[in-house]
Amino acid sequence: MKRRTALGAALIAAPAALLDLTAGSAAAAAPSLGSPTVTTLTTDGRTALTYTGYMNGESFQQDGITTFNGWQYTAWWDQAGHVNLARRAIAAGAWQTIRLGDYRTTSTDSHNTISIGVSGQDGTMHLAFDMHNSLLKYRKSIAGLATSPATAAWSTASFGAVTDSLGGQRLSQATYPRFFRAPDGVLQMSIRTGASGAGDLVLFEYRSGTWRYLGQFLNGTRADNNAYLFGIEYDDTGLDTSDLLHATWTVRETPNASTNHDLYYAYSKDQGRTWRNNAGNTVATTGSNPLVADSAGLRVVGIGQNRGLMNQESQVVDRAGHVHVLASHMAPSVSSDADFDSARRKSVLVHYWRDKPTKAWNRQVLSYTGVMTRADLGVDANDNLYIAAGNSSTRRLSVYTASKASGWTDWAARYTSSVEYYSDPLLDHARLLDGAVSVFAPRYGGSRIDALHWATTL
Repeated sequence: MKRRTALGAALIAAPAALLDLTAGSAAAAAPSLGSPTVTTLTTDGRTALTYTGYMNGESFQQDGITTFNGWQYTAWWDQAGHVNLARRAIAAGAWQTIRLGDYRTTSTDSHNTISIGVSGQDGTMHLAFDMHNSLLKYRKSIAGLATSPATAAWSTASFGAVTDSLGGQRLSQATYPRFFRAPDGVLQMSIRTGASGAGDLVLFEYRSGTWRYLGQFLNGTRADNNAYLFGIEYDDTGLDTSDLLHATWTVRETPNASTNHDLYYAYSKDQGRTWRNNAGNTVATTGSNPLVADSAGLRVVGIGQNRGLMNQESQVVDRAGHVHVLASHMAPSVSSDADFDSARRKSVLVHYWRDKPTKAWNRQVLSYTGVMTRADLGVDANDNLYIAAGNSSTRRLSVYTASKASGWTDWAARYTSSVEYYSDPLLDHARLLDGAVSVFAPRYGGSRIDALHWATTL
């Protein structure tokens, strides 16, 4: 019998440490944006629409577009079912695209996205793709492809064969691969094993040219539920004796999205080997005693079932080490609704953030809505925040910003498209740290995919 099925009716009382913030002045110093430069990546993107999205452009792609060593990379499925991988030198601007024609998907499932990882140690590029409760699909490039892009061959021959195993582990029921890189260049990947409502998260590490399986770090099946990550990534503040790896998630009790509930948080000081709760107490060890998805001490914000809470929206960590989470659900004043589609029509974006010195969590309820579309949250080098958000009803893409100077309370719309976009827009988080906004955005219909670019100004 599933637990918590009677939780539904009301928003769970938030922990005492949760502080509600009020919006700042619309004229405050949030970063501004002008008109974007738009480049077309393809007019042959995969058009199948499932689970209210496309196989190109979903919030859980970590990352679907990224910058490394002065070059920008992105990937998409074409209509024939092949992976296309593109790059461009930021200074030059023109995209160079290769089509990996030796593998063809037959899926139309929007979960089966493409995630890109880059090793900072040997310059290999890594792709994980085409899975939803199914066999792992993974491949990597030759060494130096990302660290020596001007001289390494950008061709299909630079990529190895597709495999279904990593670190001696063959994954037969995998979903949601997420690559993330530690400040020392080590590349890691989390992935879900199991299914919606009953799944676990496992961790792999790519070090010195070899993948190693570290084990299960977040268990859901023990409680017959599963965790959906908002994100997992490092900070590099220099304020601690080691760099911290932060993970936030929500929990689902059954395959029904209405049973999503609560915001959870844990962090690691040893690259995912052991895990601590919000208070700093060590509570889990990867591989032998993993985090249990909804165990005591990990829940930092109470959000009840039947609140229209969307799983896997977004997480970033700023340069001061504050953890920011973008979620969407109904505002606290709105009555609960067990019909997920109906609840989503009443949901708004909510910004949660953890103050590193005090460990207190803050909340600001925004007025922006995506209906069935999820948004992406990013941070620049000055710790200002950016939201790239679609809207499945209006089919418009918007970018919102808030300044660190205001305590991130001066959210303002800085751009709204005139053309129709759909599915989830993706920010290039690495490039944002260099002072430029890039957004991967599929046009409505899925065949055309744009990359929109802005230089930020204050």
